[in-house]
Amino acid sequence: DTQHKPLPHPPSRDIELFHFKQTNMKIISVLILRWYDDSKKEPVVLSASYEVSSIGFFQRGTVKEVAGMVSREVVKRTHMGDAQTVTHMGYNCHVKVNGKGLACAAMSDSEYPQRVAFSLLNASLDAFMKEHEATYSSYSTDQALPVPAIDALLAKYQDPQTADPMLKIQKDLDETKEVLVKSIDQLLERGEKLETLAQKSDHLSFQSKAFMSSAESMNKCCRYM
Repeated sequence: DTQHKPLPHPPSRDIELFHFKQTNMKIISVLILRWYDDSKKEPVVLSASYEVSSIGFFQRGTVKEVAGMVSREVVKRTHMGDAQTVTHMGYNCHVKVNGKGLACAAMSDSEYPQRVAFSLLNASLDAFMKEHEATYSSYSTDQALPVPAIDALLAKYQDPQTADPMLKIQKDLDETKEVLVKSIDQLLERGEKLETLAQKSDHLSFQSKAFMSSAESMNKCCRYM
């Protein structure tokens, strides 16, 4: 099953953090994570690639941290063998967990075609397995395992119109055509808030936590975009 859900919007003064001023569709990040069949265990980041050149230099660290935190939370709430897209404040987090407990999460803006995003997930999982299949299950803490092929895929997929024909999208679309789209509120358990999860996270800096809090507060007062 594949599902689609929403991601976080920034306050107007920090809009560059999560909103590219260009009209081009963008993929912000691709993370490979070790998934656990235990809701009490946090997924472990094994490899991460980012494309944040369109974001202000001093904001890039926060964007990476928030993208990583949201990706981790969505992966944690995805079942083995499933795929879903979670939406929030104009951004999408596309996630797939394969049958070996390996997950791939990609953050994109809401304009990016879902079927192309899932083709990227499939290609990234294949690339990671070629490099680290024999060892990834031995890691229980976050890593920065090099996968040059994923970096290349992230660059290529910035233009979905180019990536689509090159990767025979129809085959991937057939495999993921039942993907659902959910909001972050639908994904979280009753009473959970993304802002609260961010404040409890060990993977966010003080600056990133402040941004998440400010963005969520702003979203309650006025919805834009």
